[in-house]
Amino acid sequence: MLSNIFVFTAVAQTDKCEKQFKVYEEKVKARDYVDAESLLGVLKKDCSKYDAKIYAYAEEIYKNKIEFSRTPEDKQIAIDLLLELYADYEKSFPGNGSVVRKALLLKEQNMADDAEVYKILNSFFITHKKKFTDYDALQTYFMLYLKQFEAENKTISQKEFVEKYAIIAAQVAYAQNKFATEKATLLEKQETQILTDEEKALITDANRAIDALDAVGDNISLMASKYFSCEVLAEYYGKSYNDHKEDLEWLGAVVDVMYNNKCYNNDVLYKVALAAHEMRPTALSTYRLGKIELRRNNIKDAVYYFDKAAAMYTDKKEKADLFYEIASIYRNIDKATAKSYAIKAAETNPEFGKPYLMLAEMYSSVTGECELNDFQRKALLFLCIETVKKAEIAEPKYKPTVTALMERYNKSLPSKSEAKAAGYRKGDEVVYGCWINETVKLPKL
Repeated sequence: MLSNIFVFTAVAQTDKCEKQFKVYEEKVKARDYVDAESLLGVLKKDCSKYDAKIYAYAEEIYKNKIEFSRTPEDKQIAIDLLLELYADYEKSFPGNGSVVRKALLLKEQNMADDAEVYKILNSFFITHKKKFTDYDALQTYFMLYLKQFEAENKTISQKEFVEKYAIIAAQVAYAQNKFATEKATLLEKQETQILTDEEKALITDANRAIDALDAVGDNISLMASKYFSCEVLAEYYGKSYNDHKEDLEWLGAVVDVMYNNKCYNNDVLYKVALAAHEMRPTALSTYRLGKIELRRNNIKDAVYYFDKAAAMYTDKKEKADLFYEIASIYRNIDKATAKSYAIKAAETNPEFGKPYLMLAEMYSSVTGECELNDFQRKALLFLCIETVKKAEIAEPKYKPTVTALMERYNKSLPSKSEAKAAGYRKGDEVVYGCWINETVKLPKL
């Protein structure tokens, strides 16, 4: 009987929390932050563990208060409330990342010294590494460590610095892969289902995070590269390879670090990248092997990996970008293959204008390889004009480029007398073989 009373009470409390939370959520989504804040106290007191969104929404409320505070005193009150919220958030939902955001806020507001901020970030990184994916936090974490390394009375050796850099750089790559995977899952779902507003927002957030993490990776590589080289990284990782060659996470981290530091021609990177790929092939590992082979001037092997990577990508934009990259590789080697991949890129992503610009440029710069006479070369410009127009349709941002190119092509079109001399008139077709493999119908000249 007593147990039934407890169950009934718990259910009633859950229902009460659900109703209160729903009203609170609606207020936040409507940006009615004043009313939303008035409901927060009760939710934190009676429903503290009902939903983590209680705290996520409260963070939005207090950040808004900080931004629009009228006086320094009001701003400090809002900052203190946000710091208190982070503590409550961690208490109710441990390991959620609010500790990291608290550290960043303390640093931003000059409420803690670098040593204290680093200590907080380092502690969370050690205990909750998989959740340490915030790009601002990763940048700050590295920069604070770098500052310690650069200090005159530094106690950090170069070996320790390389190790720390490698760990943080690998974490940046891990975070990118995490967001990319989440995005890919939602894009795949979008093919068959309508996404919720929240899911659409997650895709937007993932894109922002991936771009920001890319910038962080480049920045920390640039800052760290003053203190080591690809040779130092190769020596460091080469000594440890045999002990970790079955450890996929270690292999992946090494590839991330050496690849992001552009050590493409290094044998250690090639060996580790191949081992990681053979253990678990992914679109990214396949693409990177293609890039490495390309840098080693192994064109055939590079394209083999690029083709495989394109087949593995689920996002049409990524597929098209890769087909375009292959077309660029073949641009001055095999024009027929270059054309084929450029067309494939355009067909894969109808909102991609660059392949058409490449094709037009290829047509307009035909040299002796196709043995065209002067009239045929000029008539081919009609195809150039038709092709660049497609670039503008695909991506309107190319309108100025297309306008300039059409102006240039129009100046060199064949005249009526030139067509007559070559035995052509309006409506006739000029057939092109060679790698061009197109037919141009002559308009009125």
